[in-house]
Amino acid sequence: MKRLSLLFVLSLILLIPNDLLAQKKNSSSAPKKGHNIVFSIPNSKDEKVYLAIYYRDKLLLKDSATRVETKAGPQFIFKGDEEYQGGLYKLVSQTHYPYMDFIMDGPQFFSFQCGTTGSADSVKATNTPHNEELLNFQRRTSAAGKEMNEYHKALDEAKKADNQADIEKYEALIKDLNDKMDLFIKDIIARHPDYLFSKMQNVYQAVDIPEAPADANGKIDSTFQLRYFLTHYWDNIDLGDSRLIFTPVLEPKIKEYFTKYLQYQDPDTICKYVDMVLAKSASDTLMYHFMIDWLSYNYETSKLLGHDGVFVHIVKENHMKGKCTWMDEDLLRKYTNRVKHLDPILIGKIAPEMVIPDTTLTEDFTKWHSSYRMPKKYVVLWFYDPDCPTCKKESKNLRAVYDSLENLGQRNFDVYAVANDSDIDRWKKYVKENNYPWINVGGNKGNIDYLEAFNIYESGNPSMFIMNERHEIILNRRIEMNTIPEFLRQYEKRGK
Repeated sequence: MKRLSLLFVLSLILLIPNDLLAQKKNSSSAPKKGHNIVFSIPNSKDEKVYLAIYYRDKLLLKDSATRVETKAGPQFIFKGDEEYQGGLYKLVSQTHYPYMDFIMDGPQFFSFQCGTTGSADSVKATNTPHNEELLNFQRRTSAAGKEMNEYHKALDEAKKADNQADIEKYEALIKDLNDKMDLFIKDIIARHPDYLFSKMQNVYQAVDIPEAPADANGKIDSTFQLRYFLTHYWDNIDLGDSRLIFTPVLEPKIKEYFTKYLQYQDPDTICKYVDMVLAKSASDTLMYHFMIDWLSYNYETSKLLGHDGVFVHIVKENHMKGKCTWMDEDLLRKYTNRVKHLDPILIGKIAPEMVIPDTTLTEDFTKWHSSYRMPKKYVVLWFYDPDCPTCKKESKNLRAVYDSLENLGQRNFDVYAVANDSDIDRWKKYVKENNYPWINVGGNKGNIDYLEAFNIYESGNPSMFIMNERHEIILNRRIEMNTIPEFLRQYEKRGK
């Protein structure tokens, strides 16, 4: 077994935040009974051992115990007045070697005798039926794994020898062993449905997807099975039990769902399933807290088009409706302000009209230009700073795309370039030197604070938006300039 290469540098220990571990209790809840967990490790050389809890893709140090000499050999006792958080734990040696995994489920007064090899065969549990099931599972899967390896080796040899009889024999044995293990696991789940270990195993149970039904005309809905899968994905995952947060099984399923199956769905579809998942987790404050934090971060930081709209939806439907009771006022204000700036410029929203003067800046202001009054079907709103190296480079790239399409007679967009520069003379000089063929506006005048309206104060320069002929925003982030024609082609294709 490999040594444990996790977060066990004591000076850099990550502890689970108290508010995250604080389970919501009602007034009739029984008082906590504390814990007393004894590990007898006859061959241990440790002076101290560590208790770690699984959390997301990490192990977090939870506690430590020092060596106690007894007639039966060294013991390590974890004792206290408070209950540990329910979840999957790992006992780790002084040299960070993993001794064993165990479940914290039910009364926390039990003991183990274990070896130092990490093998479940060397572990004996007392007064903890939940861990008896885990140990039986570990022993059974270990034996099955060895048996399966032998079958696969024999199958490979049979294939090399082209021995059809042996190929069929070992394929049948592999299938039979898989079926037996599947029944073994389902039996655990059926006998102890409320055990945390059973819920962990249930996470891996596949969703049975029925065949798509035909309508009255015999037509099959090609989207039925995907919609059924997305709706029933969580049937075997108890999102009302926050103990699953502290196991390695939950977050991979969350990632799979939102970053694989829902990754490229339209924002409205994603929001529908986000709401469904949050509703399933709402009965457990800690799980709801975890899901809100995970989803908010995932969609706020996503680079995919439209995902900012999912983030805005999450905040408006949860944070801003007072559901996130653990959140302090400063953090809530941060989320609220961010949504305030993002909401008006989401995909599908009507872009604010800008009426800004060009470089002539004449006294009678006759050279003002509206972002709404452009001849082409699409308008690229290009916000830049004349003194910004990236802006200069990207403006030249935009010019190359603009000119090439113009020469082919295929340009279907105009450019409304907005300079963010308080130095008017520098801006005028820049525009004159580059002789860009599009509308160039800027300065300190305009019908609105356009930098505020398009969130440029936060996003910075350069920034890009594209509007359609109805002034709806169809792109609200910068993309590679040479991809603009293809983006517009795909947009028109979707609209047909």
